[in-house]
Amino acid sequence: MNHPAPTHLIVTRDHGETNRKLLAKEGPADLTRVESASRKVNITLASPEGKRLYLRCFYVSQANFHFISVFGRMKLPAEDVDKVEQELRTMLDARIALANQRIVAFEKLCHQHGITELASYDIEPLAVEAKVFSMFGRRLLELISKVDQLMPMLETLCIDEALSTSQLIAEKSQIKKTVRAVTAATRALSLGLLKRINALPVSDRKSTTTNSHPSPGEGSAMHTSFDGEPQQSGAPTPNTPPESVLSDPATKVSEEASASP
Repeated sequence: MNHPAPTHLIVTRDHGETNRKLLAKEGPADLTRVESASRKVNITLASPEGKRLYLRCFYVSQANFHFISVFGRMKLPAEDVDKVEQELRTMLDARIALANQRIVAFEKLCHQHGITELASYDIEPLAVEAKVFSMFGRRLLELISKVDQLMPMLETLCIDEALSTSQLIAEKSQIKKTVRAVTAATRALSLGLLKRINALPVSDRKSTTTNSHPSPGEGSAMHTSFDGEPQQSGAPTPNTPPESVLSDPATKVSEEASASP
């Protein structure tokens, strides 16, 4: 005779409600200032960290990429903008390389502990069509995808006690910073170009309209920085100075994956 399972043992599966709440909370991306064509790339993000990094950082950064590459060249010498773009390429490539090193190190650690199947999320993945406007946006999307790939590996290693809870939190924080720092540095670089544009004699520059200003991050007079502190949208001080971001050395592959960063 079959008996109904106790109600406290029944697990209700999420069917997209969490994603709908997340999308409603983050709001739509403002791309009114971007008139360039874009490649449409279908991606699926499973981890809560990957979802939030995409919604909070991807299109904000792309708006600032656009300001640097397009509006910057309208008002400043091309070679000056080229230098900024080279900084962005170097920064993004270095962080993608770091993410790849992390993936290899944690895959090795999983193998050492006999882990053949990773933990999975019960919340429905977020499937979106990402609009990629530039080579920088393509690199950033790749970085976010790799961060999303790393998160269930870390969760699995913690479940199987290959990582402590403290190490899990530290690793997650360090990995998320690779994306957040790109967003902060990109905003700082775009604000730097805007200052240079505004410093030009009026006769040598066109008036800069509000639609060609760097993206403030939240599309309002106030927005929240990554440490939770409110900032004015016109404040020149970014969350992370670009110098510290670009000079941040990548973690060596030889370091033990289980060591806290």
